[in-house]
Amino acid sequence: MGLMANRIRRSSEALAAGRRLQSDLGTDLRDARLARGLRQTDVARSLGVSHARIGRVERGVLRTLGLADAASHGACVGLRLYARLYPAPGGLRDAAQLALLRRFRIRVGDAWRWQLEAPLNIAGDLRAFDALLTAAAPHAGAPVTIAVEAITRLRDAQAQLRAANLKQRDGQVSRLVMLIGASHANRAAMRSAADLLATTFPLGTRATLAALAAGKDPGANAIVLL
Repeated sequence: MGLMANRIRRSSEALAAGRRLQSDLGTDLRDARLARGLRQTDVARSLGVSHARIGRVERGVLRTLGLADAASHGACVGLRLYARLYPAPGGLRDAAQLALLRRFRIRVGDAWRWQLEAPLNIAGDLRAFDALLTAAAPHAGAPVTIAVEAITRLRDAQAQLRAANLKQRDGQVSRLVMLIGASHANRAAMRSAADLLATTFPLGTRATLAALAAGKDPGANAIVLL
């Protein structure tokens, strides 16, 4: 229930952010039009739309404004639209990824506390680990945190592994476990990135699972195939 509630809250927050963005775009379009001495009717005529539609766009109340429409509107008043999407927590997971995480949790046992979709806790950074493990009964010394990234399909092994490494660095976690579905396609993709794996993920499945099941720090980053 908690995970579902978080996803509903994040969806609502994303919708509100989208509306704020649309309002900001409208303000930018209006300011650019006025700076050029244009009337709304001038822009409407150029775009082949109604004067009323231009007014709704500028007020940020037109819910059907698409990216192509916004780009065309911007070009009329001397603006260029740029849009990018960035990784964020709370996205939908497919059944295969959830099953992969479930299998891993069963193999690891109760030696670790789990946090799903754990954010990096960096202001303005929306990235999150698929799971974050901390020792259920921490030993003396610095606490060990283990980030888990679950991948059911390696499409660009080197890019995906490097992105996970950057997330580990920025999130300042002790270890990173790449949990990968044990398919023929994934094994082939891993062979293509063998040089990167050898230097940044020296531990394999058996040693990593044995250490984690015993509640121990595996000692290095690892690849686990399940």
